[in-house]
Amino acid sequence: MHRSNAANIKPTFETDYYGVLELNRDCDDLEIKKAFRRLAIRHQNPSRQRNENIKEVLALIAEAYEVLSDPLKRAIYDQYGETGLKRGISGPNGHIPPYIFHGEPQRTFRNFFGTLNPYGDLVNILNDPQTMEIIYKMHTANKVKDEPIKKSLLLTLREIFFGGVKEVKIKKKVFVDSEKMNTVFKEKIISIPIKPGLPTGTEIVFYEEGDERFDRLPADIIFVTEDSPHEIFQREGDNLLMTTEIFLKDALIGTVVTVNTIDDRTIRVPITSIITPDYRKCIPNEGLPLVKSIKERGDLVINFKIEFPVYLPIAMGSIDENISIRKNTS
Repeated sequence: MHRSNAANIKPTFETDYYGVLELNRDCDDLEIKKAFRRLAIRHQNPSRQRNENIKEVLALIAEAYEVLSDPLKRAIYDQYGETGLKRGISGPNGHIPPYIFHGEPQRTFRNFFGTLNPYGDLVNILNDPQTMEIIYKMHTANKVKDEPIKKSLLLTLREIFFGGVKEVKIKKKVFVDSEKMNTVFKEKIISIPIKPGLPTGTEIVFYEEGDERFDRLPADIIFVTEDSPHEIFQREGDNLLMTTEIFLKDALIGTVVTVNTIDDRTIRVPITSIITPDYRKCIPNEGLPLVKSIKERGDLVINFKIEFPVYLPIAMGSIDENISIRKNTS
């Protein structure tokens, strides 16, 4: 049975290699490489070269990477700490020699990047559009998507009745370079299909038509339909409502209401009943088309507003006689 000669070591100070690379202890090999690349590029920045301690920092980063990227060194460090790693331990197959950092961080950078310039491989990538496109697709695969943008889409009753295509102009940021880094505002025409009889509040989604951003997926644009006011008709589901004014005499003895429809027809609706304040005349199949079956339509509903006279002239005395005649003939 082998007993480690480092088991009783109690160092006064231990270097936290995980902390140096800003990593959790359960990180994987890919996370270690990403952290080293990030810190190497950050501290190799020319603006940081004036720092007197930069050489010590770079050496510590390189040492931490060499230890954590090597499975054996990392296992020894995790169990025995920096002191055990650098003094050596007894393993099942004999003594494991101590780890000694070579003291040349540039050598570690050269082995990792293939060059002393950590930006060198990035420059090569930028000069290769095909490689850049692959990287962009990999990057966007895990990108967070912006929240949907909702816009009101006003539709006239005529547009709802006939359907068709409505064109809307939007303004959005778009990429202007193959690297997909720089954007400018650009106007775009979106064609929105409108089905006949489209219900109020319908949401029509255009996926990823929001601003283009390198770090996030564009937002969806959602158009929410809304009815524009009409001078004659109001909408109630698939039905059309209208209100017409009539004189008291016509409310009592009957009349004919002329209606100019949305599809440019003129229909005459005979009113033969006595019109009370809550009376409604329903004309079937003269409303809006049904979305599920455009051959079917809702109803036209006529409400009445009775205009009462300020005074009752003598000639109106015959109204009672007219009402009696109508009752006798009905």
